Amino acid sequence: MKKHIILSIIVIGLCSCQEQIGLPHKGTSSIEPCSVEIDTLLIPMELSSGYGNYYMKDYTITFVDAVTCVFYDFDLKGNLINQYFRKGNGKNEIPSLLYSYPIENDPLHRSVIIDNSNGICVFDRRSKEILSRKIANFGWTEKASQTYKSTYLYNFSFFTDFGVSFYLDSDSTLIFQANIVNRNTKSPEDVESDRYTDGAIFGKLDLNTMKVVDVFGHFPEIYKVSPTPHLEFFQYAIEGDRMYVNHTVDSLIYVYQLPDKPLYTIGYECKDIDRDYTVSRKIDNSTLFEKDLQHVGFNTGLRFIPGSDVLCRTYIKSAKNGESGMQIYKGHDLVADVDVPSFFNFLGYSDGYYYGSSYIPIENDESTTIAIYRLKIKVNNLAL
Repeated sequence: MKKHIILSIIVIGLCSCQEQIGLPHKGTSSIEPCSVEIDTLLIPMELSSGYGNYYMKDYTITFVDAVTCVFYDFDLKGNLINQYFRKGNGKNEIPSLLYSYPIENDPLHRSVIIDNSNGICVFDRRSKEILSRKIANFGWTEKASQTYKSTYLYNFSFFTDFGVSFYLDSDSTLIFQANIVNRNTKSPEDVESDRYTDGAIFGKLDLNTMKVVDVFGHFPEIYKVSPTPHLEFFQYAIEGDRMYVNHTVDSLIYVYQLPDKPLYTIGYECKDIDRDYTVSRKIDNSTLFEKDLQHVGFNTGLRFIPGSDVLCRTYIKSAKNGESGMQIYKGHDLVADVDVPSFFNFLGYSDGYYYGSSYIPIENDESTTIAIYRLKIKVNNLAL
């Protein structure tokens, strides 16, 4: 698990485009000096590994322990208010997990758990009851076409340490981040000519049958010009009928009419970020990860503040030291770009505060501690 986390503090490739070919760019950069007040809550976790993922829903921060399969709910002051599930094969137990996240726009308050065999559990966050358990079907056992429009070529996102997101589409299928399975392509060791022109980045999963029914979405121009097959992960957010996509190697944020009609870009380069990525048409992900891990930075998160037009993008300036920043956009305009704690994971906003966690726990020989951050950001003494 530690090895997995170390590889998670990894990299991203490529040089940032200033403008996507054929798409208008909206917004301005009107940054004003900001002050950031940081409160740090250090929470001892005696029986936890400290490794897993976090999310924030309904004024509750949840830590999902990927080793013990225990979920911990904290209030916004860091008090433990509930813990549930555990590793096992019983009715409300989980044999293993990679990560768990809520379905953001689900009126039924469901969350999804995914394990390393593509097993999927869906549970009710209110009752803490597991509702279903099935294996996702990408069509790997069927005779399938090796085109980039076939679900056969895809899997759930491989790189998940910066988080994933789930949304329901209008037809109640589950939208998820997808990755190309290189071994299923015609040329597993090379970037094929149509990988970045025809390749998809999202999938849609029928929650009743657990069959992947569609793949969609687009790689931006930056991958075609400077391929980085080891750095194809991204974050996204949906607001109304718009989808915002934040590729880890790119300064731009891409805006689509759902499901994937390109509309325009927004976004400006992150402050002091190192984007000297390794460009390659050869697929050698571990070697290239290892090389880039020594220095580069990358985009790590994208999240709207509910009920507003405020969009937050987080980034790590350099993997070497974990220095991090957060951009704040109002509408299309960049209004702030502030320093935040190293390896900062933005979770959500409540009552004037930006909440986050650290991607890495604090460990010594006797204990494990997780860090929760609460930030107050001000411009001209007014809360942003």
